[in-house]
Amino acid sequence: MKIFLSVGATYNEQQERFVSAFETFLGQNGCERLTVGRGNYYANQPVVAARDLMQSAEGVVVIAFTRQIIVEGIDKPDSEDEKKITHQRYPTVWNQIEAAMAFGLKLPLLMIIEEGVYQEAMLKDRLEYRALITQLDVKLFSSEEFRGIFSDWKRLAENRVNEIETTVDVKSLTIGKLIRELKPDQFWKVGVALFGLLAGIAGVAYWFGKVLNP
Repeated sequence: MKIFLSVGATYNEQQERFVSAFETFLGQNGCERLTVGRGNYYANQPVVAARDLMQSAEGVVVIAFTRQIIVEGIDKPDSEDEKKITHQRYPTVWNQIEAAMAFGLKLPLLMIIEEGVYQEAMLKDRLEYRALITQLDVKLFSSEEFRGIFSDWKRLAENRVNEIETTVDVKSLTIGKLIRELKPDQFWKVGVALFGLLAGIAGVAYWFGKVLNP
């Protein structure tokens, strides 16, 4: 199963240890990680590379941790709703961009958010998906709760793949495309069926030939 991982560049030991532990967890659970960055580099702009990778993924996981801290600021300045911001933590904007892309593509989303990071837009507990809050402790991945949530999320991703595979656009289907999409056992069964069909057609043609040309 291909999983797109939205995660910013790590800049301290705790973040790197947490992300690496999750990458190991993915591998142990039969998942291939697709990521822009973390050793994967592309000629296209990052947003294009993320879009292309996501279109081949079955699900998306977002790990959002602190990238910026606003020690003191103002929200909605010079308005009646103006308010001060103090020590507010924000993740990389790429978490928001990639989460929104995944939502638009109707891919199952799993959010893992560092405790204390400001939750807004796509990065919060929504009706459509769960958001897990963590202190970036690697023990999260061995907990019964996380493993249960991940297993159920993975099931949703697998069900989506099965639904897509059973939906066939007949108008765009060609013989070559059909053959390429067949699995080995399906290819064998189709081959046997075609052989039987051709043999039947040949038998009917032979019979008509004898009747019409005695």
